[in-house]
Formats: sequence, structure tokens, C-alpha cells
Amino acid sequence: MWNFLFPPILKAYIDAVCIAGKTFQYTENRPVGLLTDKKAFHIQASGGIYSEGPGKDLETGHAYLGKVMKFMGIQSFEGIFVEGMAYMPDKAEQIKEEAIGKAIKAAETF
Repeated sequence: MWNFLFPPILKAYIDAVCIAGKTFQYTENRPVGLLTDKKAFHIQASGGIYSEGPGKDLETGHAYLGKVMKFMGIQSFEGIFVEGMAYMPDKAEQIKEEAIGKAIKAAETF
């Protein structure tokens, strides 16, 4: 997590792939995504906790990516939050191991 979002190179990539006629098309009513047969998975790491609790309003990266995926027609968008490692440094190794376990489990069905 970079300043409540994601690294700027990812934003540049999003801007480069959201192309009318390639990943979405304009219709009479609204834009429609063309990547309906695709899936996306996002792993977000942060030192604090932003997926729930008092910091939830500050989490914008995963939420934004979800909107972009839907815009491009990707309905299957999942994610893992690896968070709290700076907030709870004594639990950093446990947090990392739990995230690895979640990633392995998610990969089995992805």
C-alpha cells in the first residue's frame, strides 16, 4: 500500500490497458467491459490495518482496482490483505505465514 493506494506504475499500467475497443466498449447506455472471461487477484500489503476497523475508510487501492476490473468486465476479482506487520511487529512472521497460506489456498481454486 502506497499512500492509501498502490505504486504509481500500477496506475500507469491501468491507464495503458483501459482501451476502448480492447478492454471495454462504449454502448448507447454506458461503457461495457470486454474481459468477461478473465479473473484477477490482488495481494495488498500494508504496515497498518486497513481492510477493517477504524482504518477501513483509508483503504482505496483494493476498492479502486475492483472498480477498474468491473469496468473492464472482470467479475471475478479476489484479494488478500497482508497487513499489520508494522503495527504489530511481534506478529509480523505470523502475519506473513498466514498470508502465504491464504495465497496457496486461493491459488488452488483460482
